[in-house]
Amino acid sequence: MKYRHTSAHQSVGFDLNIATRSLDIVVALSAVIFVLNFAFEVLESYGASFSHRALMLGFIATLGLWALIECLLLMKDQAKQVFKILLALLAMQVVLSMMRAGFLHVDVGLHATPSAQPLMRIPHDKWHFLFLIPYVFVFLGIHKTVIGLFSLNERIFAANKEKQMLIALNAMAMARDNETGNHILRTQIYARTLAQRLREMGYHTDVLTDDFIDLMVKAAPLHDIGKVGIPDAILHKKGALTPDEWVIMKTHTTVGESILTAAVNKMGKSDDVLDKAIMIAGGHHERWDGSGYPRGLKGEAIPLAARIMTVADIYDALVSRRVYKASWTHEEAVAEIGKISGAQLDPHVVMAFEREAAQFQRIAMELADAVLARDEDHAAGGQA
Repeated sequence: MKYRHTSAHQSVGFDLNIATRSLDIVVALSAVIFVLNFAFEVLESYGASFSHRALMLGFIATLGLWALIECLLLMKDQAKQVFKILLALLAMQVVLSMMRAGFLHVDVGLHATPSAQPLMRIPHDKWHFLFLIPYVFVFLGIHKTVIGLFSLNERIFAANKEKQMLIALNAMAMARDNETGNHILRTQIYARTLAQRLREMGYHTDVLTDDFIDLMVKAAPLHDIGKVGIPDAILHKKGALTPDEWVIMKTHTTVGESILTAAVNKMGKSDDVLDKAIMIAGGHHERWDGSGYPRGLKGEAIPLAARIMTVADIYDALVSRRVYKASWTHEEAVAEIGKISGAQLDPHVVMAFEREAAQFQRIAMELADAVLARDEDHAAGGQA
């Protein structure tokens, strides 16, 4: 079974790279076309010659084709519905010019046949200004669509900026830690599994929306980013930490908060993923009974995302090999998590974990670190 996941390294969904110059040209051409159409109807009112009117209509149609081509070039690498709407409006702009030329031809024909004038001549009153009505709607539609494209482009630019920031932060976190890429994937999937099970059990249903869970999963890899501020001698020490070293090690929670807060300030606005990451980084070592760090938060005062991440991280740490310990069996890890429920861990999250224990074991086996998997295969071969 393969697990689908959403990581901070993945795309936000799609990328849109709009050439703003092309959109500016489309807007400018549409505005000029609208003004020229109004000018044309004024010329029609004053009885301008057929050649002048035909020349202006030809110029209007040419500008319309130019705008249409600009849109087609924009659409070359895009399949978004909004581009199709814009293309249809620009095509309508050209068609309206051709239709107006057709009416101009009929009008001239009627004037060129004196015998027909008493019966069929169309009077030169204001009726022809009615042609401006469809132009108004097309013009407004084009501008609304282009404004929507600019807005979409800005949103996707911001999302891509967020993605790049998360990639950089993840790379920073991994560079200072011994955790593998599979550890990140496992903990993300564990966290999603726990959150969904909690919701199914009826706990925190108002908070555990799909959006909340997605943001939490994206933020999960950053929970230990504060370790970049811990000296190598402490971070990678194989033996037990001294009391003084342990004090320093605990600061990785507040250091992580500071790094992520600085990232938000650098972006110049609040960011949902980083906001969740700040809560997780600062809260994943708090304990349900208030004996954790860095603030000694208790019970529901600990952010829900952090309480979920704590269980996911503890399980993965227990069943994974570390430089200072051997890996525990799945059964031992389940028993230990059950033992510290209500003291270190949120009892409801532990209940969700226990109901998903078999799923956790499958995830751990499928996404086992490659080195550990090779060692286990080698050991099994030796025993055989």
